[in-house]
Amino acid sequence: MLLEARNLRVTYRSVHGDVRAVDGLDLAISESEVFGLVGESGCGKSTVVKALLRLLPPTARIDADVLRFREHDLLTMVPARFRREILMREIALVPQSAQNSLNPAQRVGAQIVEAIRAHSKVSTAKARGRVAELFDIVGLQSELMNRFPHQFSGGMRQRAMIAMALAFEPALLVMDEPTTGLDVLVQERLLGRIREIRQRIKSSILLITHDIGVIAETTDRVGVMYSGRMVESAPTTALFAASQHPYTLGLKNAFPSILELGRELISIPGSPPDLSDPPKGCGFGERCPFAIETCHARRPATIEVEPDHMSACIRTADIEYMRAAAAKKVTWQS
Repeated sequence: MLLEARNLRVTYRSVHGDVRAVDGLDLAISESEVFGLVGESGCGKSTVVKALLRLLPPTARIDADVLRFREHDLLTMVPARFRREILMREIALVPQSAQNSLNPAQRVGAQIVEAIRAHSKVSTAKARGRVAELFDIVGLQSELMNRFPHQFSGGMRQRAMIAMALAFEPALLVMDEPTTGLDVLVQERLLGRIREIRQRIKSSILLITHDIGVIAETTDRVGVMYSGRMVESAPTTALFAASQHPYTLGLKNAFPSILELGRELISIPGSPPDLSDPPKGCGFGERCPFAIETCHARRPATIEVEPDHMSACIRTADIEYMRAAAAKKVTWQS
């Protein structure tokens, strides 16, 4: 196992009290696997990324039964050693907004050279040669190294950030909303490039997104997050063929499918719960059309409903009925 987290919890301290942004999350990523983490904005996806990369602010507290990367215990590793041995070399991040991650006053190539030299003792000339190699991997011409970020398109900036993350060919590449703000054609080209990169360097990828279509096209396995919890996880084909949680059914309804061009999109009513005052029972209970009294009384356990298919719902025995009913707009309006 490349990365394993068991019962991961991240709590933010605020003037209004503690906010549990990640609440008992289990996550496992194997070697050379693309794992997708999907959910609405505010469900805790980016907090998971910050916890893994030690990017949480001082007001945050992280706890877990297990948080391990290969043989390294990430909970006990001192920050200096993490930055020296793990960050960029073993785990690298492609941040959510390439526009905001690049210095507008510095040439793109120089910024990547700086990142390489910060983590290795190489000359500037050798680092520039490595940047040229990285640009070739992500499909950028080497002469673009001398341009400023504003001279790049949105897709080119995103690919430049991927190039920076690939500098040391990390074992795990964390991509936080890599297609946000890109039009559909640029998004498709970027996803194609990600698939090519995966085949070339064999890194595992943790792909964070709210776009279930990106998940379907790119990943091997997927975890669905809601209100700080992993409510369902499964191989991607199994999750889309036979979803086991009402929230996943709702997410699929809200995205178009080329296989059902005439299907009306159905949104999930309501809003996620306030994490500073979370519900006692199921976090999705107030929005779920299938919730019963027990759903509001106790938190559902995560159980294996099929081989390697986990779900946190007490009504898994009624899943066939829920799948059929979830496809009808009236179910979500009642």
